[in-house]
Amino acid sequence: MHDNQLLNILKSTEKIILFREVKENKIISSLKEIADQLDNSDQTLTNLIYELIELNIKEGLQGDIWHNYLKKIVTDSENIFSLKAEKGTIDQDSSLYLLAKNDIKIITTLFSFSFNDLLINLDFEDFEHLGNFKLAETDRNLEKENLFKKLFVSASIDDNLKALINFYYNHGASILNESRAFFWQDNKLTRVNNSDPITFANLISYQKTQQKLIENTKSFLNGFQAHNVLLYGDSGTGKSSSVKALVNKFYQQGLRLIEINSSQIKELPSILEYLNERGLYFIIFMDDLSFEEFETDYKYLKAVMEGGIESRPDNVLFYATSNRRHLVREKWQDRESEIHENDILNEKLSLSERFGLTLMFSNPAQDEYLKIVKGLAAQENINLKKDELEKRALQWSRWNNGRSGRSARQFIDQLLKENHFQKSR
Repeated sequence: MHDNQLLNILKSTEKIILFREVKENKIISSLKEIADQLDNSDQTLTNLIYELIELNIKEGLQGDIWHNYLKKIVTDSENIFSLKAEKGTIDQDSSLYLLAKNDIKIITTLFSFSFNDLLINLDFEDFEHLGNFKLAETDRNLEKENLFKKLFVSASIDDNLKALINFYYNHGASILNESRAFFWQDNKLTRVNNSDPITFANLISYQKTQQKLIENTKSFLNGFQAHNVLLYGDSGTGKSSSVKALVNKFYQQGLRLIEINSSQIKELPSILEYLNERGLYFIIFMDDLSFEEFETDYKYLKAVMEGGIESRPDNVLFYATSNRRHLVREKWQDRESEIHENDILNEKLSLSERFGLTLMFSNPAQDEYLKIVKGLAAQENINLKKDELEKRALQWSRWNNGRSGRSARQFIDQLLKENHFQKSR
């Protein structure tokens, strides 16, 4: 006989108002039917167990697969309460807070059952070994595990609600807590599943320049005046990598990266409207930004960044990389007329001026290039005599892409490949 307590708890989810994803959830609805003996199929339950396992593997979580599933539903919920919590505007005396408290009271009762408790109450005890689900170390998402550990660990409704509000405020609701980098597609954010893990420790050179980038971003995150940033210079010098390292450094402090391309510039009003409703901090990143003289979208970007009728949200900055200092290609004809020369040039230079901070990345001199090579070799534990390493590194730069951080990285990758083949013989 199925336990009436479990059935009553599952049915109580129908009273949830804000966290609709819980009461409309397919697995919870199916469990309700099984507990109510409306569905006696073992196959239905085994399919539900498979879905629980699949989610835990996908998210890199271990432990109680039922509790992890519930936490995923709640943290993924994008509703009027979670969005206000994300922005830090929840009033504990408001009706909205009391509504959330009622929902969390019901959700907390779902946590009173472990995965094994569910199996026992549903007379299906063959899978109790899954009660403490284990993953290989390489498959675990330790970052998410640590975040989830703080949620719904108490019998107190107030404690659980407070922990959830803190989660939304620090890590975001829904998609914002799923990744640190995003694309804008089909008028919504799409997460980058495997974002580049690069850190500033991996970038051997340009420390002074990178420090200016870091300090500007710190000011932004601390609510002080900060600049839009243009990183310009030679190809392969670490401009894009520095921005990616930046979001990896400050992700835990609420920084998120949204990459757009030049064809999406006219979508910026929609993007800014969306971000204005969210908490956290956003860098809109435009990689390899430049315009030909016949393109006019740069005027649109200029108006959106600064000086337009609609102000940029305080939680948004623009960072761009380019090989051109002035972004818009000039024609010699622009300089032929003394009357219009200043007007034309000022118009084209005015986009660059919207970036209050301009950082230059130029190809390294030979000594600096060799410093980068040696630093990367040390990180990869490559044991090669100094003279041999320098000789081959300079030879690589002459035969391939010149001296740059990217070229140094490619050279080190070549050495790693050679070492692998030698060891496999």
